[in-house]
Amino acid sequence: MHFPSLKTMQVIALATVATLSAFTIAQQTSGNRRGGGFTNMMSGGGMTPDYMLRDLQRFQLALELEDQQTIIVEQILRDYDELFRECTEASRESMGNSFQSMRGSEDDPARQRTQELRDRSRQIREKLESARNLGDEVGMNELQERLNGELQSIRDEMQQARTEQWQSPERQAAFEEIALLLQDQLRLKRQMREEFEGDLVAILTEDQQSLWPALDRQLIRDRLLPRGRLSGETVDVMSLVDQQEYEDEVLITLLPVLQEWDEAVTSALTARDNHMVENQGALMSAMRTMDSNSGVDVMKTQGRLAEAVRDINDNAVGNIILLLPEGLIREEFNSYAKERGYPRIYRPTRTDRAFKAAMELDDLEPDILQAINELFDALQIEMAYANEQVLEATHRWESQEQIDRMNRFAQRMSGTNSERPESKIRKAEDNRRSIEDNYLEQLRMLLTPEQIEALGGLQTRSERNAERGERGNWSSDRDRGGNRGFEGGREGFMNRFDTDGDGTISESEREAIRNHFRNGGGLHGGQSDMGGGRP
Repeated sequence: MHFPSLKTMQVIALATVATLSAFTIAQQTSGNRRGGGFTNMMSGGGMTPDYMLRDLQRFQLALELEDQQTIIVEQILRDYDELFRECTEASRESMGNSFQSMRGSEDDPARQRTQELRDRSRQIREKLESARNLGDEVGMNELQERLNGELQSIRDEMQQARTEQWQSPERQAAFEEIALLLQDQLRLKRQMREEFEGDLVAILTEDQQSLWPALDRQLIRDRLLPRGRLSGETVDVMSLVDQQEYEDEVLITLLPVLQEWDEAVTSALTARDNHMVENQGALMSAMRTMDSNSGVDVMKTQGRLAEAVRDINDNAVGNIILLLPEGLIREEFNSYAKERGYPRIYRPTRTDRAFKAAMELDDLEPDILQAINELFDALQIEMAYANEQVLEATHRWESQEQIDRMNRFAQRMSGTNSERPESKIRKAEDNRRSIEDNYLEQLRMLLTPEQIEALGGLQTRSERNAERGERGNWSSDRDRGGNRGFEGGREGFMNRFDTDGDGTISESEREAIRNHFRNGGGLHGGQSDMGGGRP
């Protein structure tokens, strides 16, 4: 096997540094290309341009353009920008008119009836709230039952009205017109991109043309990565590395992984985008006719292509972690990459912040502080496992749950309803929350009322929900997790310190808890070596 010389590796490292620096400039100049709103989502990105005037600096730097070439490229960009704006504005206006025709006029009897039903529904909900507040007064239960029956009748009538409106010839014609407009916009966008790139390459020298493939891949990533819909799908691994400002020696080690990711993710992104563009018409037709089967086939394939992008990102991050030196540098990158790719799973939680704030309290006794530290360490162990369970469920079910939501929408519009399937992701998330609530309550038991108040009350999620009037079963949630705290979990904690057996911790019982730790008692009962302090 042939290995490059040290000099070659140094040149590669310098090129990597230059590429990463160029990427940083590109990020600052290009901004976020991800469009918003229903129209852009349905258009598969057709309403957002591939290139902008502010990209000139990117071309100039990456392709090493001469002054005369820069002037020409600027004009090409201006022509592209002007034409794209003109075409997009025309498409938006036409689609807006079609959407308006779908809504109908203010005098439309069906629309007026729908508004009447909404007003009636609001009045009944207000009466229901009043009846609930009156509680056990005579006749309130019967009144609530009657009002709930009226409310369900209104829901059924509104569902029937929505179905009839959706299936009306006027709405079907408008939806078909929108589908044609979106397909035309996507075809125009692709044609404009190809013409722009052809004009650009035509003015480049042979040496500059050799720089174009790398820039082209970068442009594709910048254009398509933000359109990802799955967790981990939008991660830009090159940017993750760039943010760390590693030394050249580290970059040399990571270069093969970055090069492999660059080519693999660009190919996967292109496949994902091509499939959506080519099947946008079929998807829109499925939505118009509520033919969920054909729409699901498109979405399943699209989901697999999105998962391919996500997996390429995850694999690259994993390989980088393996190549980084052991210790803090590896741990920091691992944490940073997880939080960027899966923020809902790995970002700091309210419970994390509560524990860290508690450790900073000025009036904590040493033994109580040590008990909080040990409790926090136990929390981290359980949360690490719980997070892995959420991640596993996310990888397995996120794409499918998006398809399920589309199916439920189609069923509602066609006049049928189905039960919402249990979300495996939500189940894993709920289990994690129950662990957090358990530890938050144990933390609260270690603190005085004044300390709890200083930390904002330390309410659990279920307690906050109860204050907002939301339904939930706190006791059952709490018992589902959190067994690495006090021995036996919450049940063991309560059995030991709830001396009057009322299911709550009074102030005198709370003082007994604090005395337990002051006297050397640990989380697992009995005596421990806590008195000597943490090593």
